[in-house]
Amino acid sequence: MIIFSLCFLLFINAMSIGLVFPIFASLFFAPEGSIFAADVSSYLKVLSYSMILALPNICMIFGAPFLGRMSDHVGRKNVLFLGLIGVAVSFLLSAFSIFFGSLLLLFISRALAGFMDGSEGVAQAAIADISLPKEKARHMGYATFAGTIGFIIGPVVGGFLAEQKITGQYHFEIPFLASFLLTLVNAIMLYCYFPKQPASHDYPKKISYLTILNRGFVILFDKRIRLYSLLLFVLQWSLAAFYQLCILFLVGQFNYSSGEVGLFTMFLGCCFSGGIFFVIHVFLDRFKHIHLLKGGIGFLLLSLLNALFLRHSVLFPWTSVIPMMLGIAMMYNVLLSFLSNAVSDKEQGDVMGSGTSLKALGWLSSGLFISWLYPNVIAILIVMLGIALVALVSSRKIHPIDSSTSH
Repeated sequence: MIIFSLCFLLFINAMSIGLVFPIFASLFFAPEGSIFAADVSSYLKVLSYSMILALPNICMIFGAPFLGRMSDHVGRKNVLFLGLIGVAVSFLLSAFSIFFGSLLLLFISRALAGFMDGSEGVAQAAIADISLPKEKARHMGYATFAGTIGFIIGPVVGGFLAEQKITGQYHFEIPFLASFLLTLVNAIMLYCYFPKQPASHDYPKKISYLTILNRGFVILFDKRIRLYSLLLFVLQWSLAAFYQLCILFLVGQFNYSSGEVGLFTMFLGCCFSGGIFFVIHVFLDRFKHIHLLKGGIGFLLLSLLNALFLRHSVLFPWTSVIPMMLGIAMMYNVLLSFLSNAVSDKEQGDVMGSGTSLKALGWLSSGLFISWLYPNVIAILIVMLGIALVALVSSRKIHPIDSSTSH
């Protein structure tokens, strides 16, 4: 029942976040209704778009280790509730920023969203608390699947809510207000129905933020998990770079609207959820985890080769996303289970919070990378291919004994 509660929380959280994802492309690039003045250069628009997607993840770098450690210190429920309230406030501020035409307030609101959105890492730590080692990958898969379903529904609803012909003058503000209400309801349901759990471990009563932050980063380089950390970073970087490239390509080359961007994002989520379904119900019972990891990297390579072949066609994003998301689905929960099984129970909050920070670093670095090279699609895809090959070579250093506890 606790796992179901956590999955439902992640479903609503992902849906509320997904609601606003399709808006930014139109908000920054649409000829009419853009938050920018008409004379702003396309480079500045691309850079700002990449940064508005990356900023929540940048701030998550500082928030996730803090929330992860605090969830060990004061209990999972308290930290989840605090994070959801912070994210709700951020959505409200985003709506105000668009209404008043303030790019600065929009960036501030997205920064707050990133710092306070510790739901994924804390929920994963809670799942790790109650799962046997051999069950962790499966239970993590349930949570990821629930979040993905929310992210499927959110973008398509948000994309159409942002269509002016449907919602009128305040079409960009309405999805943020809807996300505010959803997140607020999620926080209330968590407070009322999620069982209160005691702190996982005893810690000193006073612990400085810098100590928590330092511990969150240092553990990533621990020899027990640094290879898994590297591969998780490559996974997150590849996903972030691929998504940003696809959206810029579709909006820039084929003038996709918010609704159409929402449909593409929904399709991406469907591919990922389908991949998670097969991983949970088919692959986990038939293949060793290390083979799933290497197979996932292989699908990433296949996706990028397909993108290179179809780089001038609107089919490039729509066809490449299928093997890309299947590969991500195969890698993600396996890596999370490797990370969790490699550390002690006392370190679960630290390592899951730090895993969220790797996601943040991936989005930040990929945003800078895309804004630097776009619209040179060939160069972007070649670099992505090279990084995927490095990941494949690195995965060979994982010995079968490393995954034996999780299979």
